[in-house]
Amino acid sequence: MCGRLDQVKRIGGNGIGHPDHKEPPYEPSKALMVQRIRCLKKKPYWEKNVLIEIGLDGKNSEIAILPNTPSTCAMLWKVKHLVRITPISLPQGLPEDGDLTGARLLENGQLTFVPRLGVSASNPNQHTIADLKSRPEHMDGETLRKILRLKWLKPHD
Repeated sequence: MCGRLDQVKRIGGNGIGHPDHKEPPYEPSKALMVQRIRCLKKKPYWEKNVLIEIGLDGKNSEIAILPNTPSTCAMLWKVKHLVRITPISLPQGLPEDGDLTGARLLENGQLTFVPRLGVSASNPNQHTIADLKSRPEHMDGETLRKILRLKWLKPHD
């Protein structure tokens, strides 16, 4: 034997790396963020059916959160040229109290928890939307539009 095939036999069978080299431990993410990046026009019906099943048959900017399972990966393999797949990571970990309010999913797939976005029971000044709508001084959409437009035009008044 000569050439490349001889080198493969000496290195360890597959020709990649050193025989003593071990891959670093890798924990796959439990969920995937999937976004459609290509148009569905002139695509075959089986690719459209897969995207409809995933829930990405609307706008390109829509995002679907899918579990990282073999069946899901098999579906995504069929349309991998039409979607962007980003693994979801938890850099801060899950919150200790189990309260998932204030969760924010970034474009790079990081799921962060911002405590100020959640409603806390200790702060009485925060009201829910139902409380605001039940109050008589609640403004309708047209009034809010006028006031916010005036604030936009004259921000320092």
